[in-house]
Amino acid sequence: MQDLLTVEGKIWAATSGGLFRWDPRNSVFSCYSDFGDVQNPQILSLTMDREGTFWLGTAQDGLIRWSPDEGVLGFYPVFAEDRIQALWACGDSILVGTARNGVCLFSAAEGEVLECYRRLGKFSRGAEVNSLAVFGDTLFVGTEEGIAWASLNAPNLYDPASWKTVSVSEEGYAIGPVNAIANKGDVVFIGSKWGVFRRGRRGWKLELRGVSTYDLAARGDTLAVAAKDGIYLKVGNRRWILREVQGWIPRSLAFAKEGLWVYLSTGHAMVKDYVLYLLNRGLKVPLTLGPPGGQFTDLAIDHNGVLWAATSIRDLSPGGLYRFDGEHWSRYAWWDTYRDAVTCIAVDKDGYIWAGTWGKGIFRIRDDGTPDVWADSIVWITSKNSPLSPTVDTSMVVIGDIAVDHMGRIWVANYMAHGSPIPTNTPIVVFDGFPPKNPIVFTDRDGVPDGEGMVLLPLEGKMWLGTCRMGLALLDYGPSLRDKEDDHWVHISTASFPQLTSNKILDIETTPDGRILVATENGLNVLRGICREGKFDVEDWEVYDISDGLPSNLVYAVCPTPDGIWLGTEGGLVHLKDGSAVTYTRRNSPLPDNSVYALAFDSRTGYLWIGTGHGLSRLRISLTSDTSAPAVEAFPNPFSPKEGPITFRNLPEGSSLLIFSPSGELIRSLSPKGGTEVKWKGDNDAGFLVGSGIYLYVVRDPQGSIQVGKVALIRR
Repeated sequence: MQDLLTVEGKIWAATSGGLFRWDPRNSVFSCYSDFGDVQNPQILSLTMDREGTFWLGTAQDGLIRWSPDEGVLGFYPVFAEDRIQALWACGDSILVGTARNGVCLFSAAEGEVLECYRRLGKFSRGAEVNSLAVFGDTLFVGTEEGIAWASLNAPNLYDPASWKTVSVSEEGYAIGPVNAIANKGDVVFIGSKWGVFRRGRRGWKLELRGVSTYDLAARGDTLAVAAKDGIYLKVGNRRWILREVQGWIPRSLAFAKEGLWVYLSTGHAMVKDYVLYLLNRGLKVPLTLGPPGGQFTDLAIDHNGVLWAATSIRDLSPGGLYRFDGEHWSRYAWWDTYRDAVTCIAVDKDGYIWAGTWGKGIFRIRDDGTPDVWADSIVWITSKNSPLSPTVDTSMVVIGDIAVDHMGRIWVANYMAHGSPIPTNTPIVVFDGFPPKNPIVFTDRDGVPDGEGMVLLPLEGKMWLGTCRMGLALLDYGPSLRDKEDDHWVHISTASFPQLTSNKILDIETTPDGRILVATENGLNVLRGICREGKFDVEDWEVYDISDGLPSNLVYAVCPTPDGIWLGTEGGLVHLKDGSAVTYTRRNSPLPDNSVYALAFDSRTGYLWIGTGHGLSRLRISLTSDTSAPAVEAFPNPFSPKEGPITFRNLPEGSSLLIFSPSGELIRSLSPKGGTEVKWKGDNDAGFLVGSGIYLYVVRDPQGSIQVGKVALIRR
């Protein structure tokens, strides 16, 4: 939350995901995140003009004029390349404080910028503005370099000489970045990183030393300070009183009829829960802000249709784990940077949620089906109760990815596990059941490449691993995962396979027809091949990048659906279908941010969930293809491999063909390459001819529809 405003008894809050309103009279909490062309904006500043219209300053969407009754009245992208960090309504104009262009005078009637004052006195040109206030005919501007002020009646505010600036108090103390400005009677106060100062006749005097100040508020003879260590209050000339709220940090202040409202956050700087707090009554109003302004780095949908969302890229944005059941948001957080740095999620066959963290291993959730997180059973899996291994120290267990295979086994990429009992850098741990019984560990001795394993794709009899700097690895483990004697590893890097566009792998998925989709920092790789005796024979390899219509070569996520392949890129959401690419961005869609980190498709509802760097979107797409497929035909049937292969005809586009023995063992995986036919020579995936008998074939199309038939093979 960035700013508080009281209007007619209601508390309005500017947050990282829109506007929120609390009505103390009836205890009604409302949220506003839909602003027409802009969804879930990060609102940094808030003010109201004399007409009763709200003005919203955003981080990247410019200036928005808005009314709760009429909606968006004006959208002004002139500031979209800047951050609007402060607003003040002044007559028919709005004063706009920016991060890079000083203070701008904006005409509310004309909807345009009249003037911009980029050089405030002796401060640097374009000094970052944090706060604004007008008292009488004087404009005060809080900047990163100190306090600046000028008379609004000055003939030329463009002239730096019209401004006065101060960076040091009368006593010689550095003022520092000024975050807040308030007046108590005729006295002006400023709150900065280094304390609170008041304006005297000759300069600015220290009022409260060494207090890192976030906000100020004044009413009557009372001055309130929101500081890192609590709320400071001063009534008249009395001494300062500190009011602490244990475990919470005050960020913003606003006086209302019932008293002083305080916006509180808790935990680390990037791991917060939020409440509105009425100081004199000790009343806390929890704010379930939900995810609109958050970062979403992995998504999963459980068996009940509940969406689960990770929030962290490594340990850079530890926001915990979100749960959304379609109506209510819940969050799992421990106010510990490494526990809350949730990087990946998976749902196992029994419906349990597995969440990997960047530092504290894995936690497994048994969801009780309600938004109440305290009712859920949570178990932590670390190096103390599993083969998971630490990295830089004994307590640092980093998880790159979690995936579940067709047998229900949980595969874990244990990133840079230097402390493993078996010397290794990037082990893969496979849990078969829980509590873990005889987990399987793959180490560099087994063939895991010495690169940071970050992405897993377990398939039947195979597993793909993507690393940060060593490309891909393919494990062909055959009929038994536990028996490593018949394992074959293939390392696919730019050195051994020049077709690969980058060794930094960000995501891996597979299509129903067996193509492997590899997202990299340099485009999308679509490949198909056969692994034989430790060698990967490429059948087809395509690359999609900016030359094919992608807005960026940096591809974070890939998601195959019945309606084509969807990509999350640094430049937006991309839909690949029939050889063409369509891009959706913040400018041509409700996408909240162009950095798309995660995608998840719910085949039951047809929703594509889109996790971005600044919010979550949902798009309904087609559940079926445009045309229905005719019946698959196989001829000649029976057939003899010596006389030629059998041909399967009328295969749906994007389908896969699996051939099984009478006992149910998978013999051969085939798929048409750009057509509707595929031939089988009577061999298995290893390239050896199989014996005479009746074989079952299963054709699965991208929508999940299945056609089944039998063929007879005769060895002569």
